[in-house]
Amino acid sequence: MSAPGWALGGLHVVPSPFVNNSKLIGTAAIAANDIWAVGDIVSNSGLTTTTLAEHFDGTTWSVVPTPTLRRGGFIDGVAAVASNDVWAVGGEGSLTPFQPLIEHWNGTSWSKIPSPPLSNGGFLNGVTAISSNDIWAVGVINNSSDSLVEHWDGTSWSVISSPAFTGAGGLNGISADGTNDVWAVGGTAILHWDGATWSTVSAPPPIVLLGVTALSPTNAWAVGSQRLDSRHVRAQIEHWDGASWGVFLNPDPGTSFSALNGIAAVSSSDIWAVGQVFGQTLTEHWDGTRWRIINSPNPGRGGNRLFGVTALSTGTVVAVGDTCDASCSALILGN
Repeated sequence: MSAPGWALGGLHVVPSPFVNNSKLIGTAAIAANDIWAVGDIVSNSGLTTTTLAEHFDGTTWSVVPTPTLRRGGFIDGVAAVASNDVWAVGGEGSLTPFQPLIEHWNGTSWSKIPSPPLSNGGFLNGVTAISSNDIWAVGVINNSSDSLVEHWDGTSWSVISSPAFTGAGGLNGISADGTNDVWAVGGTAILHWDGATWSTVSAPPPIVLLGVTALSPTNAWAVGSQRLDSRHVRAQIEHWDGASWGVFLNPDPGTSFSALNGIAAVSSSDIWAVGQVFGQTLTEHWDGTRWRIINSPNPGRGGNRLFGVTALSTGTVVAVGDTCDASCSALILGN
Protein backbone atom coordinates (compact mmCIF):
# COMPACT_ATOMS: atom_id res chain seq x y z
CA MET A 1 0.00 0.00 0.00
CA SER A 2 2.52 2.57 -1.12
CA ALA A 3 1.43 4.07 -4.43
CA PRO A 4 -1.75 5.93 -5.40
CA GLY A 5 -4.59 3.64 -6.43
CA TRP A 6 -5.19 5.60 -9.60
CA ALA A 7 -1.59 4.96 -10.66
CA LEU A 8 -1.99 1.23 -10.15
CA GLY A 9 -5.35 1.06 -11.87
CA GLY A 10 -7.39 0.44 -8.74
CA LEU A 11 -7.58 -1.02 -5.25
CA HIS A 12 -7.24 -4.66 -4.24
CA VAL A 13 -8.40 -6.87 -1.38
CA VAL A 14 -5.99 -6.74 1.55
CA PRO A 15 -5.71 -9.94 3.66
CA SER A 16 -7.35 -9.43 7.07
CA PRO A 17 -8.81 -11.61 9.82
CA PHE A 18 -12.04 -13.39 8.93
CA VAL A 19 -14.68 -12.32 11.45
CA ASN A 20 -18.10 -13.79 10.68
CA ASN A 21 -21.07 -11.39 10.60
CA SER A 22 -18.82 -8.35 10.83
CA LYS A 23 -18.41 -5.05 9.04
CA LEU A 24 -16.00 -2.13 9.23
CA ILE A 25 -17.44 1.38 9.12
CA GLY A 26 -14.59 3.79 9.85
CA THR A 27 -10.84 3.94 9.33
CA ALA A 28 -7.99 6.29 10.25
CA ALA A 29 -4.32 6.25 9.31
CA ILE A 30 -1.49 7.73 11.37
CA ALA A 31 1.22 6.26 9.15
CA ALA A 32 1.55 3.53 6.54
CA ASN A 33 2.36 1.08 9.36
CA ASP A 34 -0.23 2.38 11.81
CA ILE A 35 -3.82 2.19 10.56
CA TRP A 36 -7.09 1.54 12.42
CA ALA A 37 -10.45 0.22 11.23
CA VAL A 38 -13.57 -0.05 13.40
CA GLY A 39 -17.05 -1.52 13.18
CA ASP A 40 -19.13 -4.26 14.76
CA ILE A 41 -19.98 -7.95 14.85
CA VAL A 42 -23.61 -9.08 14.68
CA SER A 43 -24.64 -12.09 16.77
CA ASN A 44 -26.03 -15.19 15.07
CA SER A 45 -29.50 -14.19 16.27
CA GLY A 46 -29.09 -10.78 14.69
CA LEU A 47 -30.33 -9.13 17.87
CA THR A 48 -27.06 -7.99 19.45
CA THR A 49 -23.77 -6.48 18.31
CA THR A 50 -20.29 -6.24 19.75
CA THR A 51 -17.60 -3.71 18.92
CA LEU A 52 -14.77 -4.52 16.52
CA ALA A 53 -11.37 -2.84 16.11
CA GLU A 54 -8.62 -3.95 13.73
CA HIS A 55 -5.09 -2.58 13.34
CA PHE A 56 -2.45 -2.66 10.59
CA ASP A 57 1.19 -2.62 11.72
CA GLY A 58 2.73 -2.35 8.27
CA THR A 59 2.70 -6.10 7.72
CA THR A 60 -0.60 -7.59 8.86
CA TRP A 61 -4.07 -6.65 10.02
CA SER A 62 -5.11 -8.05 13.40
CA VAL A 63 -8.14 -7.82 15.69
CA VAL A 64 -7.42 -5.73 18.80
CA PRO A 65 -9.56 -6.33 21.93
CA THR A 66 -12.02 -3.61 22.90
CA PRO A 67 -13.77 -3.21 26.27
CA THR A 68 -16.54 -5.72 26.96
CA LEU A 69 -19.91 -3.96 27.03
CA ARG A 70 -22.67 -5.54 29.08
CA ARG A 71 -25.39 -4.57 26.61
CA GLY A 72 -23.24 -4.81 23.50
CA GLY A 73 -22.45 -1.96 21.16
CA PHE A 74 -21.03 -0.75 17.88
CA ILE A 75 -18.38 1.66 16.60
CA ASP A 76 -19.03 3.88 13.59
CA GLY A 77 -16.14 6.36 13.57
CA VAL A 78 -12.45 6.65 14.43
CA ALA A 79 -9.94 9.51 14.42
CA ALA A 80 -6.32 9.75 15.50
CA VAL A 81 -4.16 12.47 17.00
CA ALA A 82 -1.12 10.20 17.34
CA SER A 83 -0.18 6.53 17.66
CA ASN A 84 -1.02 6.65 21.36
CA ASP A 85 -4.04 8.94 21.07
CA VAL A 86 -6.87 7.45 19.00
CA TRP A 87 -10.61 7.97 19.52
CA ALA A 88 -13.52 5.75 18.44
CA VAL A 89 -17.23 6.51 18.78
CA GLY A 90 -20.53 4.69 18.35
CA GLY A 91 -23.34 3.44 20.53
CA GLU A 92 -23.69 1.22 23.57
CA GLY A 93 -26.54 -1.27 23.57
CA SER A 94 -27.95 -3.53 20.90
CA LEU A 95 -31.54 -2.29 20.99
CA THR A 96 -32.78 1.25 21.52
CA PRO A 97 -32.41 3.30 23.54
CA PHE A 98 -28.70 3.42 22.81
CA GLN A 99 -26.29 5.54 24.81
CA PRO A 100 -23.25 7.26 23.25
CA LEU A 101 -20.11 5.12 23.27
CA ILE A 102 -16.63 6.69 23.32
CA GLU A 103 -13.43 4.68 23.49
CA HIS A 104 -9.76 5.70 23.57
CA TRP A 105 -6.53 3.98 22.53
CA ASN A 106 -3.50 5.02 24.61
CA GLY A 107 -0.91 3.09 22.64
CA THR A 108 -1.41 -0.09 24.63
CA SER A 109 -5.13 -0.78 25.03
CA TRP A 110 -8.63 0.49 24.34
CA SER A 111 -10.67 1.85 27.25
CA LYS A 112 -14.18 3.20 27.59
CA ILE A 113 -14.28 6.94 28.32
CA PRO A 114 -17.32 8.40 30.14
CA SER A 115 -19.82 10.28 27.99
CA PRO A 116 -22.68 12.29 29.51
CA PRO A 117 -25.78 10.05 29.67
CA LEU A 118 -28.77 11.22 27.65
CA SER A 119 -32.30 11.00 29.04
CA ASN A 120 -33.60 9.83 25.66
CA GLY A 121 -30.41 8.06 24.64
CA GLY A 122 -28.45 8.53 21.45
CA PHE A 123 -25.38 7.41 19.54
CA LEU A 124 -22.40 8.87 17.69
CA ASN A 125 -21.60 8.35 14.01
CA GLY A 126 -18.46 10.36 13.41
CA VAL A 127 -15.43 11.89 15.12
CA THR A 128 -12.65 14.28 14.13
CA ALA A 129 -9.44 15.03 16.00
CA ILE A 130 -7.87 18.48 15.83
CA SER A 131 -5.49 18.09 18.77
CA SER A 132 -5.22 16.12 22.00
CA ASN A 133 -7.55 18.58 23.73
CA ASP A 134 -9.88 19.39 20.84
CA ILE A 135 -11.99 16.47 19.59
CA TRP A 136 -15.52 16.65 18.15
CA ALA A 137 -18.03 13.82 17.78
CA VAL A 138 -21.49 13.90 16.17
CA GLY A 139 -24.57 11.70 15.99
CA VAL A 140 -28.27 11.67 16.76
CA ILE A 141 -30.52 11.74 19.80
CA ASN A 142 -32.86 8.73 19.93
CA ASN A 143 -36.44 9.15 18.75
CA SER A 144 -35.94 12.72 17.62
CA SER A 145 -34.80 14.78 14.67
CA ASP A 146 -32.21 16.54 16.82
CA SER A 147 -28.48 16.20 16.33
CA LEU A 148 -26.04 15.14 19.02
CA VAL A 149 -22.71 16.96 19.27
CA GLU A 150 -20.05 16.26 21.89
CA HIS A 151 -16.64 17.84 22.55
CA TRP A 152 -13.46 16.70 24.33
CA ASP A 153 -11.41 19.47 25.94
CA GLY A 154 -8.53 17.31 27.09
CA THR A 155 -10.20 16.42 30.39
CA SER A 156 -13.79 15.33 29.75
CA TRP A 157 -16.49 14.94 27.14
CA SER A 158 -19.49 17.28 27.23
CA VAL A 159 -22.69 17.57 25.22
CA ILE A 160 -22.76 20.83 23.27
CA SER A 161 -26.03 22.72 22.85
CA SER A 162 -27.02 24.95 19.94
CA PRO A 163 -30.25 25.98 18.20
CA ALA A 164 -28.60 24.69 15.03
CA PHE A 165 -28.92 21.12 16.29
CA THR A 166 -32.71 21.18 16.72
CA GLY A 167 -34.48 19.47 13.85
CA ALA A 168 -31.21 18.94 11.97
CA GLY A 169 -32.08 15.28 11.44
CA GLY A 170 -29.00 13.75 13.01
CA LEU A 171 -25.39 14.04 11.89
CA ASN A 172 -23.39 11.36 10.09
CA GLY A 173 -19.94 12.83 9.50
CA ILE A 174 -17.58 15.52 10.77
CA SER A 175 -14.24 16.96 9.67
CA ALA A 176 -12.02 19.87 10.69
CA ASP A 177 -9.01 21.65 9.26
CA GLY A 178 -8.59 23.85 12.33
CA THR A 179 -10.08 24.87 15.66
CA ASN A 180 -12.30 27.45 13.98
CA ASP A 181 -13.28 25.53 10.85
CA VAL A 182 -15.31 22.39 11.52
CA TRP A 183 -17.98 20.91 9.26
CA ALA A 184 -20.66 18.37 10.18
CA VAL A 185 -23.16 16.82 7.76
CA GLY A 186 -26.31 14.77 8.10
CA GLY A 187 -29.60 13.77 6.61
CA THR A 188 -31.06 17.23 6.31
CA ALA A 189 -28.38 19.71 7.35
CA ILE A 190 -24.84 21.00 7.00
CA LEU A 191 -23.49 22.64 10.15
CA HIS A 192 -20.37 24.77 10.67
CA TRP A 193 -18.31 25.68 13.74
CA ASP A 194 -16.36 28.94 13.44
CA GLY A 195 -14.59 28.65 16.76
CA ALA A 196 -17.40 30.27 18.72
CA THR A 197 -20.77 29.23 17.30
CA TRP A 198 -22.42 26.37 15.46
CA SER A 199 -24.65 27.49 12.58
CA THR A 200 -26.67 25.94 9.78
CA VAL A 201 -25.33 26.50 6.26
CA SER A 202 -27.62 26.27 3.25
CA ALA A 203 -27.10 23.31 0.94
CA PRO A 204 -28.82 22.00 -2.18
CA PRO A 205 -31.71 19.67 -1.23
CA PRO A 206 -32.71 16.88 -1.05
CA ILE A 207 -29.34 15.18 -0.58
CA VAL A 208 -28.59 12.85 2.35
CA LEU A 209 -24.96 13.48 3.30
CA LEU A 210 -22.92 10.75 4.99
CA GLY A 211 -19.33 11.99 4.95
CA VAL A 212 -17.34 15.23 4.82
CA THR A 213 -13.71 16.31 4.57
CA ALA A 214 -12.37 19.83 5.16
CA LEU A 215 -9.12 21.05 3.61
CA SER A 216 -9.33 24.82 4.17
CA PRO A 217 -11.91 27.55 4.86
CA THR A 218 -12.52 27.71 1.11
CA ASN A 219 -12.37 24.02 0.26
CA ALA A 220 -14.53 21.26 1.73
CA TRP A 221 -16.25 18.24 0.20
CA ALA A 222 -19.25 16.16 1.26
CA VAL A 223 -20.68 12.92 -0.12
CA GLY A 224 -23.95 11.04 0.08
CA SER A 225 -26.88 10.27 -2.17
CA GLN A 226 -29.87 11.98 -3.73
CA ARG A 227 -33.25 10.40 -4.46
CA LEU A 228 -34.08 11.37 -8.03
CA ASP A 229 -37.49 9.67 -8.07
CA SER A 230 -39.31 6.72 -6.52
CA ARG A 231 -36.94 4.19 -8.12
CA HIS A 232 -33.64 6.00 -8.51
CA VAL A 233 -31.04 6.99 -5.90
CA ARG A 234 -27.74 8.39 -7.15
CA ALA A 235 -24.38 9.00 -5.48
CA GLN A 236 -23.75 12.72 -5.08
CA ILE A 237 -20.85 14.99 -4.18
CA GLU A 238 -21.07 18.54 -2.87
CA HIS A 239 -18.35 21.18 -2.67
CA TRP A 240 -17.81 24.25 -0.48
CA ASP A 241 -15.89 27.07 -2.18
CA GLY A 242 -15.80 29.47 0.73
CA ALA A 243 -19.12 31.08 -0.15
CA SER A 244 -21.67 28.33 -0.77
CA TRP A 245 -22.24 24.60 -1.10
CA GLY A 246 -23.11 23.26 -4.53
CA VAL A 247 -23.60 19.89 -6.20
CA PHE A 248 -20.44 18.87 -8.02
CA LEU A 249 -20.50 16.78 -11.16
CA ASN A 250 -19.28 13.23 -10.51
CA PRO A 251 -19.44 10.07 -12.64
CA ASP A 252 -22.83 8.39 -12.92
CA PRO A 253 -22.43 4.65 -12.24
CA GLY A 254 -25.39 4.12 -14.53
CA THR A 255 -27.68 2.09 -12.27
CA SER A 256 -30.83 2.84 -10.31
CA PHE A 257 -29.01 2.84 -6.94
CA SER A 258 -25.64 4.21 -5.87
CA ALA A 259 -24.35 6.04 -2.80
CA LEU A 260 -21.10 7.42 -1.44
CA ASN A 261 -20.63 6.80 2.28
CA GLY A 262 -17.17 8.13 3.11
CA ILE A 263 -14.56 10.61 1.90
CA ALA A 264 -10.95 11.44 2.74
CA ALA A 265 -8.64 14.14 1.38
CA VAL A 266 -4.86 14.15 1.15
CA SER A 267 -4.74 17.47 -0.70
CA SER A 268 -6.86 19.62 -2.99
CA SER A 269 -5.86 17.35 -5.88
CA ASP A 270 -5.99 13.97 -4.14
CA ILE A 271 -9.37 13.04 -2.65
CA TRP A 272 -11.03 9.64 -2.28
CA ALA A 273 -14.72 8.76 -1.90
CA VAL A 274 -16.19 5.29 -1.38
CA GLY A 275 -19.61 3.65 -1.28
CA GLN A 276 -21.67 1.10 -3.16
CA VAL A 277 -23.60 0.59 -6.35
CA PHE A 278 -26.15 -2.24 -6.47
CA GLY A 279 -24.19 -4.63 -4.29
CA GLN A 280 -20.82 -3.65 -5.72
CA THR A 281 -18.10 -1.45 -4.25
CA LEU A 282 -17.86 2.11 -5.57
CA THR A 283 -14.61 4.08 -5.42
CA GLU A 284 -14.11 7.55 -6.88
CA HIS A 285 -11.03 9.81 -7.01
CA TRP A 286 -10.56 13.56 -7.50
CA ASP A 287 -7.29 14.58 -9.17
CA GLY A 288 -7.83 18.33 -8.96
CA THR A 289 -9.65 18.48 -12.26
CA ARG A 290 -12.32 15.80 -12.29
CA TRP A 291 -13.84 12.90 -10.38
CA ARG A 292 -13.56 9.47 -11.93
CA ILE A 293 -14.48 5.94 -10.92
CA ILE A 294 -11.54 3.80 -9.79
CA ASN A 295 -11.54 0.01 -10.10
CA SER A 296 -12.31 -1.76 -6.82
CA PRO A 297 -12.90 -5.50 -6.30
CA ASN A 298 -16.07 -7.32 -5.25
CA PRO A 299 -15.14 -10.63 -3.65
CA GLY A 300 -18.60 -11.45 -2.30
CA ARG A 301 -21.33 -12.86 -4.55
CA GLY A 302 -24.02 -11.69 -2.15
CA GLY A 303 -23.02 -8.03 -2.03
CA ASN A 304 -20.12 -5.69 -1.30
CA ARG A 305 -20.08 -2.26 0.32
CA LEU A 306 -17.54 0.37 1.36
CA PHE A 307 -18.29 2.69 4.28
CA GLY A 308 -15.04 4.46 5.12
CA VAL A 309 -11.75 5.53 3.58
CA THR A 310 -8.46 7.03 4.75
CA ALA A 311 -5.45 8.22 2.77
CA LEU A 312 -1.94 9.52 3.43
CA SER A 313 0.35 11.85 1.48
CA THR A 314 2.75 8.90 1.07
CA GLY A 315 0.20 7.30 -1.25
CA THR A 316 -1.37 4.83 1.17
CA VAL A 317 -5.12 4.38 0.67
CA VAL A 318 -7.35 2.08 2.73
CA ALA A 319 -11.10 1.56 2.27
CA VAL A 320 -13.26 -0.55 4.59
CA GLY A 321 -16.70 -2.14 4.48
CA ASP A 322 -18.11 -5.62 4.18
CA THR A 323 -18.47 -8.46 1.70
CA CYS A 324 -21.22 -11.07 1.73
CA ASP A 325 -21.82 -14.61 0.55
CA ALA A 326 -23.78 -16.89 2.87
CA SER A 327 -22.86 -14.40 5.60
CA CYS A 328 -21.04 -11.08 5.72
CA SER A 329 -17.52 -10.32 6.93
CA ALA A 330 -15.28 -7.27 7.15
CA LEU A 331 -13.69 -6.11 3.92
CA ILE A 332 -10.46 -4.09 3.63
CA LEU A 333 -9.19 -2.71 0.33
CA GLY A 334 -5.85 -1.03 -0.27
CA ASN A 335 -3.52 0.00 -3.02
